[in-house]
Amino acid sequence: MTGDHDHDWEEDKKLVERFENSLKSNLDMFFDEEELEDIIRFYFDQQKFLKALRASEFALEKFPFSVEIKLLKAQCLIFNDELEEGLSILENINNISPNNEEIVLALANAHILAGNPQEGVDLLEKYLPMAEDKAEVYYSLGNLFRAKGDNKQASHYFKEAVKIRINHEDALFQLAMITEEEGSFDEILQFYQEFIDQDPYSAGAWYNLGVVYNRLGRFEDAIKAYDYAILIDDSFASAYFNLGNALMNTNQYELALEAYQNTINCEGANAENCCYMGAAYEKLGKIDEAFKYFKKSAKLDEEYDDAWFGLGMCMLKKEKFFEAIHYFKKALNLSKENANYWVGLADAEFNLGNLQASSEAYEEAINLEPGIMETYVNLSVIYYDQNRFEEAVDVISEGIEELPEEAELYYRMVVYQIKLGNYKEAFSYLENALTLDFDRHTVLYDLMPELKQQKAIYKLIAQYRDDKLLP
Repeated sequence: MTGDHDHDWEEDKKLVERFENSLKSNLDMFFDEEELEDIIRFYFDQQKFLKALRASEFALEKFPFSVEIKLLKAQCLIFNDELEEGLSILENINNISPNNEEIVLALANAHILAGNPQEGVDLLEKYLPMAEDKAEVYYSLGNLFRAKGDNKQASHYFKEAVKIRINHEDALFQLAMITEEEGSFDEILQFYQEFIDQDPYSAGAWYNLGVVYNRLGRFEDAIKAYDYAILIDDSFASAYFNLGNALMNTNQYELALEAYQNTINCEGANAENCCYMGAAYEKLGKIDEAFKYFKKSAKLDEEYDDAWFGLGMCMLKKEKFFEAIHYFKKALNLSKENANYWVGLADAEFNLGNLQASSEAYEEAINLEPGIMETYVNLSVIYYDQNRFEEAVDVISEGIEELPEEAELYYRMVVYQIKLGNYKEAFSYLENALTLDFDRHTVLYDLMPELKQQKAIYKLIAQYRDDKLLP
């Protein structure tokens, strides 16, 4: 939605409940114009676009000349794929109330969905000199040029938006996306460094610099940048939160815990920061504390799937597999496309001896996200234990294709090929495995202890050991 309308979520929720009860009971309760606008926005923010549209139609019956409600209805129509009618309303109210910034921005953004970004560009470039919120107009121009496939111009306008409003999150996100697509990290680092050179006490500039370093995997540099941002503004919740993430990436879990706690101190507890607190406690092996924060996260937002997954992982580590399955399924009901959730479920089912359910979950994980080694290894173990060696070979072949540098996959393939009597193939895989990582050859004996008595294999391993010891 356009505009900046900050309301208390709980108050708006109560207002919406009163509205819905009024409709259900056929009571003609009075709602003023502003309340109806809040109700429509609430539905919109919850992505309940059909409800938002119905609420806007109800509101127009009460206030048929309200330009603001007509604007909201137009946006609802557009998000309900009724683009032509939505555009028609926007053009009409733009004529009634020319140079209304919300209408102009909504109309420009609608041109993106209509496949006419140049019309949006022409509209905003003409309007720009009289704009009150130039940062938002620059941001919309950036989106229009993105839609045209012109990342250079899009980046220019997103930067202009950030220059005016250093913490413009949407513009910063788009800049980050373009930076990754174009690989222009040096350019964006220089952009933020120039900010800092002009104003060394800009907490926002240091924070944004940290974000870029974080995306580059330069976590220590990111930590320093976030520390500077916090030094300037010790109530900067996002800086504390991102600092916690960078510390997690460098295995500094105690410090990450402190950063997440500071986040909560600044902005209050919410599902996200409580979940990350839980993750830090889990990394520290403090499972009871982790469980407590994951539980709090899920209570604050029942649809926060990461919290349910965290609860499942806690139960898995406590070897409470039935409970783990319950939580993993809760996470999957909210997000079936997350491979890690399927892996967690597969691990729990495996530990309960439910091999069919476990193998199906591992297969789902592989389909969703090829490249997680644990899925290939564990699924092949299930097939191996059931003497389904051909299927074990197929799984490991798929794993090797995705992860050609993982020696363990080759060692496992050696054993599976031997079980099928394919000795030539087994020796070929063994040579590859020994070349990749000689020290992992003990995997062979873990899977098939009798291989220690196989002279040909022992001789080949000894040859690689001797070659390794040579100066």
